[in-house]
Amino acid sequence: MGGGPAGLAVLLAAHKDGRFKEMLSQGLLIVERGAQIGPGQIGTYSINSDSTGDTFIDPLRAGTEARLHAILDTPVARRAAAAGLDSIPLRDAGELMTLVGEALHSLIGDYPQSAVLTHCTATLAQQQCDGTWQVSLTDAEGKLQHVQGKSLILATGATQPLARLQRETVAGVPVAARWGNRLMQSGEVFGQGGLEKVASLLAGKTDPKVAILGGSTSAMAIAHALLHRMPAVRFGEGGLTLFHRRPMRVYYTNAEEALQDGYTEFGPDDLCPITKRVYRFAGLRLDSRELLMQVRGIGNRPPEPRMKMHQLQPQDPEAVRRIDAVDLVIAALGYRPNALPILDERDEAVSLFAHTGPSAALVDDKCRVLDNQGTPIAGLYGIGLAAGFIPRGSLGGEPSFSGQANGLWLWQHDVGSIIVKAVLPERSERHEPPAPFTAPPARQAPMRVANQPSGPRASLPTGTRA
Repeated sequence: MGGGPAGLAVLLAAHKDGRFKEMLSQGLLIVERGAQIGPGQIGTYSINSDSTGDTFIDPLRAGTEARLHAILDTPVARRAAAAGLDSIPLRDAGELMTLVGEALHSLIGDYPQSAVLTHCTATLAQQQCDGTWQVSLTDAEGKLQHVQGKSLILATGATQPLARLQRETVAGVPVAARWGNRLMQSGEVFGQGGLEKVASLLAGKTDPKVAILGGSTSAMAIAHALLHRMPAVRFGEGGLTLFHRRPMRVYYTNAEEALQDGYTEFGPDDLCPITKRVYRFAGLRLDSRELLMQVRGIGNRPPEPRMKMHQLQPQDPEAVRRIDAVDLVIAALGYRPNALPILDERDEAVSLFAHTGPSAALVDDKCRVLDNQGTPIAGLYGIGLAAGFIPRGSLGGEPSFSGQANGLWLWQHDVGSIIVKAVLPERSERHEPPAPFTAPPARQAPMRVANQPSGPRASLPTGTRA
């Protein structure tokens, strides 16, 4: 469910592992609410990626699929390849993922067992008595249909719910109640027209002041965008302040490189035992890393006087006073996963572990969706932003890491491969060729039909190509 970058990462992992054709011959259905699979919302964001150009290009170099290899000759792919280990604009990432989606859609069309449904939204998933899953779908005209599968993968994205923001506190005071009249969430700033709205709110102010609440990559990416992508807004010294709870870390490829920069804020537990990288998952990278190093004066970076940082205390009157004085407050306090309503075989709602707390994970370290007791739900998997996946063991990562690992490279490699292995049979098993993927007869289900975007009605073909 979901044909954006996280959903396609599973297919690209299968392609890398030499199991893509096997997946399609077994029967694969992709359900996407938009007009096409591939870009999701990534191309609408007005910032640079926190993934390298190589991350977007490497899956196209792998395997034997000529339709994926052909993308390498396009102008946008050449720009991404030229970026190499640097970031690329997310508008380029969206354009490139659109081409990847078109190629994968074409490849799926070669297999009558598989299909793609666009302009179609999954509204409910129910586990059947035999362990399979039935998913209720509505198309752009509100027509209801049901599809069944052995396994269900949720790549349904993430959101910043207002209800969660209303419960957030910073420096001991409620965020929404205290600063709600001049508050934006980071997703709104990143999104289409977001920076223009910020510029409009700050227009005419001789010494604009902005507070960013949060210590994630997103928070630092917001800061970088405000300083470098709004030429009409002139921030003075300390015009931008980032308020964060935990220390913000710098990524290095190895300890020697960090020490050469005079960076000593790490110990043995902060090194990945496999790659030996410093803060492999917790450390900031690319644009966010450079800005943090400038503000902190690390590695002889040129200073950035327009930005300050303040590490918050549980009760912090000084922070409250400073935030009270700004013109705009941006909350970069994280995302929550979009998950379908789930029913069990008795038509009873299944509460998920992700619903038990503001930071509770959707999945475990095997990408299995968890119920509210932390028990994996058979045949149900999740991937993508805010899923809460934490790499362990053979996947590496520093032992001190306590957050969630989000990143396209990880999804396209280790995380995607975990799901591929889980949903496909062991290579040693023999299986009869599957029948074409068909929609089972519709049945009544306790559900509410969701509103749909406009567009042509999608339907699942019966024994025909997608």
